[in-house]
Amino acid sequence: MKRKLIKTLAVFTTLALTLSLSACGGGEGGAKKSEEASNIIIKNASVYTVDDKSSTAEAVVVKDGLIEYVGTEKEAMGYEDENSKIIDAQGSTVLPGNIDSHMHPAESAVQYCFEIGLQDFFSHEEYLKEIQRFVKENPDLEVYAGAGFMRSFYDSVGPRKEDLDKIVSDKPVILMSADGHSKWVNSKAMELAGITKDTKDPEGGVIQRDPKTGEPAGLLQESAANLVSDLLPEYSLEQYKEAIAWLQGWLNERGITTVYDGMIPVDNENYYMAYQEMAEAGELTIRVCGAWHMAPEMGNEKELRERIDKGIELSKGFTTDYFQVIGFKFFADQVLEEGTAYLDGEYTKELGGGHGIKVWDNDLLAALFTKIDKAGYQIHVHQIGNAAATYALDALEKARETNGANDNRHTFIHVQYLSKENMGRMAKLGMNAMIAPYWSVRDDYYYDIYIPYVGQEMADSMYPAQSLVDAGLNVATHSDFLVTEPDMGWLYYSAVTRTLPQKIFDFWYDGMDEYVRSPDTKATAEKGKYLIGPLKPYDERMKLEDIVKASTYGGAYANYMETEIGSIEKGKKADLLILDQDIFKSDIETVSNLKIKTTVFDGKIVYDGNKK
Repeated sequence: MKRKLIKTLAVFTTLALTLSLSACGGGEGGAKKSEEASNIIIKNASVYTVDDKSSTAEAVVVKDGLIEYVGTEKEAMGYEDENSKIIDAQGSTVLPGNIDSHMHPAESAVQYCFEIGLQDFFSHEEYLKEIQRFVKENPDLEVYAGAGFMRSFYDSVGPRKEDLDKIVSDKPVILMSADGHSKWVNSKAMELAGITKDTKDPEGGVIQRDPKTGEPAGLLQESAANLVSDLLPEYSLEQYKEAIAWLQGWLNERGITTVYDGMIPVDNENYYMAYQEMAEAGELTIRVCGAWHMAPEMGNEKELRERIDKGIELSKGFTTDYFQVIGFKFFADQVLEEGTAYLDGEYTKELGGGHGIKVWDNDLLAALFTKIDKAGYQIHVHQIGNAAATYALDALEKARETNGANDNRHTFIHVQYLSKENMGRMAKLGMNAMIAPYWSVRDDYYYDIYIPYVGQEMADSMYPAQSLVDAGLNVATHSDFLVTEPDMGWLYYSAVTRTLPQKIFDFWYDGMDEYVRSPDTKATAEKGKYLIGPLKPYDERMKLEDIVKASTYGGAYANYMETEIGSIEKGKKADLLILDQDIFKSDIETVSNLKIKTTVFDGKIVYDGNKK
């Protein structure tokens, strides 16, 4: 997807200090579980339950992993015994655990732990210095993989192979862009993959070429990136476990207790068995749902059907409360930043016009959707352009006509452009809309990519949010990590204001005087300056209550877990957060800086900010 990754400042995270090869191996791995107590009583709280009445309460009692009581402090203290753990929330908000409904946790974790990370750097020269440093410190690796370079730093051809060749010429170097939709490679990688001047662009992909010589320049976009997939390093089961254990502790610190892995590879046993073995051993402090990845380049229709059958059989074995694969992930299109989102309108002349990439054949997509839908599994669709939504909905409606109505809760993720007509079609199908308010802001992408690529009118009509709620859709939230590091204050603030928080502005644009920030919709920038401010349409700004619901109950519902988590109600699993403020009494600027004081997962304290 879209956004530059934020290797965040020390003032609101410690991640930048731990993202190195030692990050996984040097810690205890996973979040610390609390000492045994007969129950946990959270008192003096502003409990926002997110139940169907949006009820509030003063206290919560947790016992045996479940919510025992929600109500007054006086009644809650009646549950106290000599072994109770009493937590004074000091008037702060208590919420259900945050649910990130589309990210790439295991994939991102191994990249952070074992590969080149460029997310901390903001120029081509800095990238090269970091690559050189990593190679020097890891001379024995057979392939140098990594991620995080910004596609927007380069022209349409992208970064060049020659720069990597100067650092490593005898081993492949393969670096994924921050948006996850292209790879920067050296000459050795292309040699081993058999990519030459005569290699044709694969369907749904582009091999960028030197405009003078026609030789591959070093950037492989979309499906063309798969040409080097066989060269990437393979990680052991223990490496995946190590990386997941590290990552989940960091997610707990950010208030996240449930995630959806949006692209589980059915052919990578180590990947999915790491989750499964940790779940069976009681080692997960997050709940993981997920989807098997499907792509047209994985085979013909027969082979794709067999892949679905394999995924379904594997899913039947994942029966714990902590890891389940409930769906199949499809790309309907790609991304606007690469000029590959499938749009109703055309890209500008600067990008060569055209409507972008339509990933699937209509009949094949309808056939696969019908098979998955009949089996009772969720269809999880990457959708950026409205044209992508239209043909994906055509396929989903054909599945409904064939199979009849059901409660499979199919999903569009990202939803950058969506017409009111298609919102209505989604509502009739009972679908989810997964949004990332982190991206619904006017930042440098607006000026450097969106206006040049699609024009002012389309740049001002992106990322519906409140209209999705008003259309009756179940709305959930996601970060697409590692595209964006999840942050609840940022999530809430940008959903409510469609503006970048001050703390993120200060980090991204430090020393860049050409950028000025204001959350005021009437603000303007003087000549030569760029306003980092609210993104139109302004009526897509969400109510705080709606974004809180989307990030809790909305995610639970999307994952078929609304009877177990997503709200604070008696009998539900005790996944809870204590914040450092009452967000419904604070101004929104203060909310943007919220911190998690305590995270409770399955009735156990897995993050205690007071012990840092």
